[in-house]
Amino acid sequence: MPIINNPVVLCQNSLEIIQAKLQEPGFDHTKWSDADLESVRCEIRDHYREVQRLVCVYCQGPVAMRSAFGAPVEHIVPKSQHLGFMFEPKNLCVICPDCNEYKGKREVLVEPVLVASRVNYPTDRMAFRIMHPHYDEYDDNIMRHNKLYVECSDKGGYTIYICNLNRFFRKFGRCDEFVNDADLVQRSERFYDQGRVDL
Repeated sequence: MPIINNPVVLCQNSLEIIQAKLQEPGFDHTKWSDADLESVRCEIRDHYREVQRLVCVYCQGPVAMRSAFGAPVEHIVPKSQHLGFMFEPKNLCVICPDCNEYKGKREVLVEPVLVASRVNYPTDRMAFRIMHPHYDEYDDNIMRHNKLYVECSDKGGYTIYICNLNRFFRKFGRCDEFVNDADLVQRSERFYDQGRVDL
């Protein structure tokens, strides 16, 4: 089952605010942080905090319960590159600040040029290079052990890369817990040899 099964359904007031915002001259992705969208951002953030149970969809670490900075709204497909998906419920979730900083506006679509002109958000999980929290199961793509992330699919590998999920080890180096975990090492080797992990 995907991480998120219930995309946000915005209230009528939020939908009206969004419609008015979209009609403004010069509307672009930078308008996301405008004051008149604060209630919309809060509704989105509160919904995903609840359905994600305060867990970042990428690193599985905690997101803040109260702080907006500690639970930024994530645009899975970057709003700067695909403005039409800025308010698409399946393009939204909350993530931790570190994943937000690392992922930034990196492209996640397999065929971004073709999709950029599309009006409809992709519904095929294979349209994404990244592990998509609304479409993909975490454990099918990423194996997490303490602070170590091992790819179980190409999508998992790309997610680990663009979110720098192994940032702890990049900063502090090798961890004996990983080196001494024979099961984790075997599963990792199986993935690289066979292209899949039997969980």
